[in-house]
Amino acid sequence: MTASLVLLLLGGVTLRVALTDAHLAYVQGGFRPFLVAAAVVLLVLGVAGVVRERPGRERPAADSGHDHGHEHGHGHGPRVAWLMLAPVAVLLLVAPPALGSFTAARQPQQVTAAAPVAVGIGEDDPGQDFRTLPLSAYAIRALAEDTGALEGRRVRLTGFVTPREGGGWYVSRIAIQCCAADAVALTVVVDGPQGDLAADQWVDVVGTWAPPVPHPSRGWPEPVLAPDTVTPIDPPADPYGD
Repeated sequence: MTASLVLLLLGGVTLRVALTDAHLAYVQGGFRPFLVAAAVVLLVLGVAGVVRERPGRERPAADSGHDHGHEHGHGHGPRVAWLMLAPVAVLLLVAPPALGSFTAARQPQQVTAAAPVAVGIGEDDPGQDFRTLPLSAYAIRALAEDTGALEGRRVRLTGFVTPREGGGWYVSRIAIQCCAADAVALTVVVDGPQGDLAADQWVDVVGTWAPPVPHPSRGWPEPVLAPDTVTPIDPPADPYGD
């Protein structure tokens, strides 16, 4: 009965997370159907177990002696099983935030430069004098041998503030392939003062391409954006999306 109740609780919490934007803190948005399916399986198994173990249900005589001996020797089993509810309680009471500057600062990722040929970035955003790009797209083009596609263009990047080793700061995003366990930090150096912007504050940075600079301790080239404006914004619903 204890195991069945735990399955019901796990299934209920999984379904609750899957049906809200809360699942975006753990997995990509496209994984929602799989979470819903997993929750349904857990709930079905839990219900089946409760029905099978319901009080008053007559057990087969052949099982009576075995069950008595097992429970006598391992009476602590159900009590220990309830400890499985600890992660459920954490999810219900203390929803963990999305990965942020702590991860980005400690897991720097070298960007591989694109081919020497400049790749266009498309027209400006409708009604604007800048082009919005994902951090990954800007970083690749910013480190290419031919940066003609960026020179003279204003670009908008969206991400969170990450203090840079040795001074300065990055606009950062966390990219995931499947879930938060395979997270990779994407960072672009903002060539301007951080001011009163706190770590993990989400911002829109509009600016122009600037020459790469070496990473303070690892030496690899880092993409740079010279900012014209930096605007604090609310965190997006999907922190791992573009």
